[in-house]
Amino acid sequence: MKMTVTARGYNPVSIRRLATFPLGPVLVALGAAGAGGVLLKLVPALETDVFVAGAARLAGVISGVPAEAGADGWMLAFASQPLLVTTACSATDFFLMVATLLGWHGALRTERPALLSVAGVAALVGAVPVTLFINALRLIAVAHAHVWVIPRMPEAYGAFLHMLTGVAVFLPSLIALNLIFEIYGRSRTPSRA
Repeated sequence: MKMTVTARGYNPVSIRRLATFPLGPVLVALGAAGAGGVLLKLVPALETDVFVAGAARLAGVISGVPAEAGADGWMLAFASQPLLVTTACSATDFFLMVATLLGWHGALRTERPALLSVAGVAALVGAVPVTLFINALRLIAVAHAHVWVIPRMPEAYGAFLHMLTGVAVFLPSLIALNLIFEIYGRSRTPSRA
């Protein structure tokens, strides 16, 4: 493809691509994230009752340790290092990212306006169990990091290593989720020539 630059400095090929860019998926992805953010602000109990409690309970089930509700959050009673799961551990930001990703990929599969709104709602609903599962895995990883890695480092690095453990779980999970949808989308969408 030949790139041309005109006197105004823009490329007509790029402008044609921009004109054919699907706006629906962008709006659905942003709408899912926006609706999720508004929902979390309007119903603040969702953060503790769904995201904190759900992730702590699921982490307890996966790891086989009891998860008990307390005044400050949920306590995962790991034998070597108990872990307190508070609202800081809710992963609501990750929930909004997953809702955005699911909304984008869901909307790419359709061009009907009615189905676009369904894709946005489905993205919000589908993001909850994905977030709970990934956050439960993160809680288990953090608990083990506090036993095996963090005590062996200088104390000043503790909070950073705690956060880094979360990033080491959340970021690859988002990449893997996107990859799954990209591969699935290519196998299900007929090629356009």
